[in-house]
Amino acid sequence: SSSITLLLILSSSSDNISSTDSNMTGQAAVDTYRSPTKRRGFFSSGKASKADTEYKILCKQMVDSLTDDEREHAARSSYKYLWKSVTFKEPMDVKELNEAREYYAMEMAMRHLSSKKGNYEVALQKFKSAIQFRKEADLDGLRLCFKADELDLDEETRQRYAMYREKLEDRMTTGRVYVCGYDKCGRAIYTIYAARTKDFDPDWFLKESLYNFERALACTERESGGVEQAITVIGNYTGFQKHHAAPMSISHEFMNCLRQNYPGRVKRVYLLNTPTSFLFFWAILKPFIGTDTRKKITFISNDRQREAAFSELISVDQAAPWMLEGGHKKREFDSEEYLQRLPFDEAFD
Repeated sequence: SSSITLLLILSSSSDNISSTDSNMTGQAAVDTYRSPTKRRGFFSSGKASKADTEYKILCKQMVDSLTDDEREHAARSSYKYLWKSVTFKEPMDVKELNEAREYYAMEMAMRHLSSKKGNYEVALQKFKSAIQFRKEADLDGLRLCFKADELDLDEETRQRYAMYREKLEDRMTTGRVYVCGYDKCGRAIYTIYAARTKDFDPDWFLKESLYNFERALACTERESGGVEQAITVIGNYTGFQKHHAAPMSISHEFMNCLRQNYPGRVKRVYLLNTPTSFLFFWAILKPFIGTDTRKKITFISNDRQREAAFSELISVDQAAPWMLEGGHKKREFDSEEYLQRLPFDEAFD
């Protein structure tokens, strides 16, 4: 399951929680960020255990059961592969592209198989369902729409991409959610400013969130060289009031979307200055949340907790001042730069 959805359903008041659910200890912040050693992820070289070997065999069977179209869309869950695929031209190496397709489809299969603890039948069903979701949601289009001029598109697709650009440009002027910086493992930081909500358009509130979620995954893939599969989520609830809260129907849709289609894609969630009333909500919700998911969530309500959590997680040159004292990420969000000038797999600086 994906605990990121809790960021969308904290919905009652602007008062702050006075307690914490943090399990981290503090240490001095590292001054500068160093990009992690680049290596491949699930299938990196090295001695594999018997369980690893068995999982790889099952993943191969999952991928072999796909149609060619399904296999292509599974591989396109990697932005690196997506861009390679849509810009492929002869006389590029067809064999190399086919090998990349197999590799990235296997990675997606592995995430679903791992999330189901090796239950092949359940994992296969979830895997195929997630591929179908990606096609129906046109996640390729969302990720590529600002690159339309570099692609060979038919007129219908070009018009659809233009509509995507218009919607995202309108929605993202507030900077409610965007990718900014990396943690010390090279995971992109999906940053949410909960009080900057524009509106709750049922379709585009979700699409805006997915655009940035996919962008965080692409940034993580690029920065870590494929070794990291998950992102870090940090939500700032300073100034949050009741009218900033997403309706439960939208929250539930996003929760279900991430749980079904993005297993293992959120490493940790940090919630700052969350409403007091959430304590009551959390007491009700907590028994229904798996232990692994609960362990991902940390509530932060004072400077000591903030420094303890983020000094271990983020270097000061990758942190906003409200994350770490002296944080370098002070620039106001520029949606035009973020959407139109930065590559999709680069975070806002």
